[in-house]
Amino acid sequence: MKDCLFCKIIKGEIPSYKVFEDENVYAFLDIANDVYGHTLVVPKKHYENLMDCPERTLGKIMASVKKIGNHFVKDCGFDGYNVFNNNGKSAEQAIMHLHFHIYPRKENDGIKFSQDFGKQEKSLEEIVKDFYFEDEKVKNDDFSAYREDCDVLYTDGACSCNPGKGGYGGVFLPKISSELQIEEFSGGDENTTNNRMEIMAVIEGLKLIEEKEESGKKEKGEKVKVYSDSAYVVNAFNQNWLKSWQQNGWRSSSGGEVLNIDLWKELLSLTKNREVEFVKVKGHSDNILNNRCDAIATSYYKN
Repeated sequence: MKDCLFCKIIKGEIPSYKVFEDENVYAFLDIANDVYGHTLVVPKKHYENLMDCPERTLGKIMASVKKIGNHFVKDCGFDGYNVFNNNGKSAEQAIMHLHFHIYPRKENDGIKFSQDFGKQEKSLEEIVKDFYFEDEKVKNDDFSAYREDCDVLYTDGACSCNPGKGGYGGVFLPKISSELQIEEFSGGDENTTNNRMEIMAVIEGLKLIEEKEESGKKEKGEKVKVYSDSAYVVNAFNQNWLKSWQQNGWRSSSGGEVLNIDLWKELLSLTKNREVEFVKVKGHSDNILNNRCDAIATSYYKN
């Protein structure tokens, strides 16, 4: 984001004392210099706070937070660490770019973060009635019946104005014989198109599978079946559009440059060493999984 302080720090436009950097986060010393080693960990992509950060991305950010904190303990002589995060102005979030504070701690360091808030007037029995909820996704949708003899991805993309703020969503269903769990994934962009989100949904689904392969949770290179309501995506493979575009130097039959070349090349690299079958489904109909993906995609830019 153009005027975001943390985005400027990540880009090097504002100097900082870098502690750690990887593909997902940038970590640097807090300018307050209030606690020895007080470090801020921020995602390189701009998210305002936890409420708009995709779950899969958040998992990567938290893995980096853990790595940094553990480094403070293992290599820097600390005994533990606090991790703080504020979400929204009412929660005292000062800079509207998702960030985590890491405070390295030693025994008897004299630092106290605990606060006595006293007692609420309501009992815990009363309060729990105000806060308890069930995950509607888990309660209403049992997708296990849709598992097949190979890994399956249901994907969808959406855009508010096309171009505009957009999102993508997907459901990964491991093959029947796998012990892996069914998993949802999502993401999006502030300025994109519907077609880009459709392609991104497939890319992120295949990346999710690759991550599980790299971690040893499943065999590498197994077949994947992709269900999508995007004729643009499905026909690019099933009607050999991609092959023709490549042969023509990424030019369409009309001679113009093919749109979304960057994403098509990334998707091709992900399908290179495995069999991927693309299946067209009717959008916004009675396909439960396609409807679920649509809900995930649209919720990304509506919330």
